[in-house]
Amino acid sequence: MNPFALSLIGSCLHLTLSGEITIQQSRALAVELKNTLRPEHTLEIDAAQLTRLDAAGLQVLLSSAQVAADTRLLASSPAWTSAFARYASPDPFRAP
Repeated sequence: MNPFALSLIGSCLHLTLSGEITIQQSRALAVELKNTLRPEHTLEIDAAQLTRLDAAGLQVLLSSAQVAADTRLLASSPAWTSAFARYASPDPFRAP
């Protein structure tokens, strides 16, 4: 099962994360985001089903936030919150 899904509706790119996003999945996620995300898009993330996010996955998401016109966190999880706390990085994704 793929731990992420992307869907583009208008200028909104919706990213759903589930399970683990670790170094093993991060390359595929980075490639998909690079091929789909444009500077005019709003990146919306649903991380409600995320169970683990490591530094590699976090790096992909943070770099994507710099590309997107805006970023929104639709739903969080303990894994999401823990990853930002663990790596002492402020969470740039804001709830709508």
